[in-house]
Amino acid sequence: MIIHRQQPPQKDQVPASQSGPDGMREAVCQELAGILGDGADVHRCLAAQALGRVGGVVAVQPLIAALLDEDEDVRTDAAEALAGLADPQAGEQLLENLLGDPCAEVKLAAIDGLGKIQDGQVIPWLRRLVKGRDGEIVWDEDEFYASGWDDWVDIQIRAVNALADLNAAEAVPDIVAAIWDEDAQDMTEAAFKALARMERPGIEALACFLDEKSVRLRRRAAAALAATDSEDAAVPLDRALSDPSAAVRLAAMQARAAHCPTDGRLIALLADPDAAVRSEAATLCGAHHPERLPALLDDASEKVQMAALTALAGLGAFPGGEALAAKLRAKLDVETAGVAAAAARAFAAIAPQSGLADLIGLLIDTGRPLEARLGALQGLAQIGGEQAVASLISVMDDGARAVRLEAMSALARLAQAEAWPNAAGVALLAALRGRYAPEGDDGGEELVTNPAPATSAEVETPLPELSAKTGDVGVVFPTSTLNAILNDTPEAREVLDLPEQGVELTPADMERLALAKRIKPKARVPVSPKLVLHDDIRRFAARVLGDLAYGEVAQELAVALTASDAEVRMAAADSLARIGVRLSPLPSDVADAVTAAAPTADRDLKLLLIRALAACEGGGIDGMLMTYMSDGDSFIRKEAVGALARLGRVGGEIAALLDDPDPAVRLCAAEAIGGAGDGEAVELLVKFAFSFEGYHRLAAARLLRNLDAARASALFIDVLRDPKRQRIWAVAIEALAELNRSRPVLMTEAQDHVRHG
Repeated sequence: MIIHRQQPPQKDQVPASQSGPDGMREAVCQELAGILGDGADVHRCLAAQALGRVGGVVAVQPLIAALLDEDEDVRTDAAEALAGLADPQAGEQLLENLLGDPCAEVKLAAIDGLGKIQDGQVIPWLRRLVKGRDGEIVWDEDEFYASGWDDWVDIQIRAVNALADLNAAEAVPDIVAAIWDEDAQDMTEAAFKALARMERPGIEALACFLDEKSVRLRRRAAAALAATDSEDAAVPLDRALSDPSAAVRLAAMQARAAHCPTDGRLIALLADPDAAVRSEAATLCGAHHPERLPALLDDASEKVQMAALTALAGLGAFPGGEALAAKLRAKLDVETAGVAAAAARAFAAIAPQSGLADLIGLLIDTGRPLEARLGALQGLAQIGGEQAVASLISVMDDGARAVRLEAMSALARLAQAEAWPNAAGVALLAALRGRYAPEGDDGGEELVTNPAPATSAEVETPLPELSAKTGDVGVVFPTSTLNAILNDTPEAREVLDLPEQGVELTPADMERLALAKRIKPKARVPVSPKLVLHDDIRRFAARVLGDLAYGEVAQELAVALTASDAEVRMAAADSLARIGVRLSPLPSDVADAVTAAAPTADRDLKLLLIRALAACEGGGIDGMLMTYMSDGDSFIRKEAVGALARLGRVGGEIAALLDDPDPAVRLCAAEAIGGAGDGEAVELLVKFAFSFEGYHRLAAARLLRNLDAARASALFIDVLRDPKRQRIWAVAIEALAELNRSRPVLMTEAQDHVRHG
């Protein structure tokens, strides 16, 4: 087939101001159709893409016509758009392009489209494509020599998927033959999934692969069978779930659990001979068969025990009685920290009152592994109540940093869940005030948490002076090739097979050695920082208090803005900003503290304080934020715009920032204008879409879609009707596509449109 340029359908001039979303969408499609027919190549490509996104039956015929465009990129975009629309009207032309268009991308899109519209006339051709590069189909022979890539490789996979979409049972032998073709690509992954969708013939073909010696083939076939609900797959899936290979059973179970975790056949895998399979079975489907979980607590594999305990923890109340509680209590005392931690979480979920004392004992036992203590802490946080809160408060100054941070996080969650004031919140406020600060002026003792083991670079262990032959002490064996070359001992020459006269270094070698000696050793950075205990507690308390949106909390955080510790000030400012989102306006004394701290704050602290100002009221706040809008730091300008927008102060000052040199500031200003939606917002955002070479065209279109899509579309169409503004047509086309994007047209709608003209 030879591709000829076809004249586009004549467009009707619809007024750009036409009202109604359907009328505006039709007007947009007609404008785009005109550009698709006679515009520049780049505009034709964009118009084809836009018509595919806008959709509707009006878009179909112009796209079909574009399948004959002289530019292969336009044909590709048109074919992809039609594949997305899935309109049966395009079937005949898509088939012609599949057979006669030399462009591989067009063929791929045509295959997708024909599969989606269920056009059965393509099945014979797809079967031929699965077998090889058919001689009756046009190919771009030069492309293979230019790129070295055979396009048929991609087309073969796409053809297999389309045959599955069409449920072409007659193509199953062709797909199986392609799988076994030793000279072709490995297509088992895609082909097995396709066969699983082709009902009985495909299922039967897949079942044959379960008899192969290759574990890889059986594993992939099992996974494909497990992902279908076909009754024909029931017996083969049973075989896969009992395959001799644990890898095959595991793959089948994972695929089946992802598709249907309640499948009763998965129960047997809870008693599988392989521990990895049992563990995964407990994780994936244990919650659906809770009666089986207690038995797994006695499993020989600790990994299985942990999986069962984790599944139990997710169940909540469980009618296991005292026997299960006794098992869980025993697991708390095992040496394996992971099992003990999982048991603690399960105990808290299943028998909270029975396990409360045991979990408290585990938490405060500093001799137990850290992971086990953290499991107990998490369990207590789940139980809640006075005793749990008291135990969490008691470890807020624990020597293990992970314990105290987890405890404060848990207290913040508990404080949120209870009426204010409460014990958990009061304890966090006390920590912020410095309850754990030591007496005296020495600032407290430095605490190094989780010290890292010494590395070989830090500890120099003397090497034994052993002979390479006899092991006698007295001869130093070289520790590196470089050392051997430099020392040049007889033993080294023998072991390294060096020449008897030694190795002669060239001037270049000598220069490299001299440079190597001048290289400075790498600095060692400690894995865990040195922390002062009471400072660490104050900092984290300030951080988690941001989750408690209460006036009293905000006032305490405002006081912390004057703390001597910079990190406490930062955490307090961040928490105030978070509280301000939910508690607005903040108390007046808090607003005064934030306003007083902002002018002298460093840049990072100032950003957080500006964010907090968005929830403040009082004289001078607007003026301060206006000043920050002209700050030299773009981050501060952006925060100031956001704060003013939240306060409802959107005016000309923010509109001026649509031309800011920083894109983040410009976008923030546009969002503020779009959110306000007043006055000339639509005109401002349409103009903004064209600024900076259309950098924000899609973001502007999204804002306009929520503001007034019809009015904005009319303005963009006016641009497309002005030949003098062709340079910015690309922006207008993409903006129109984003403004008017819709779901793909349904087949029934397309057929109705054809019937009723």
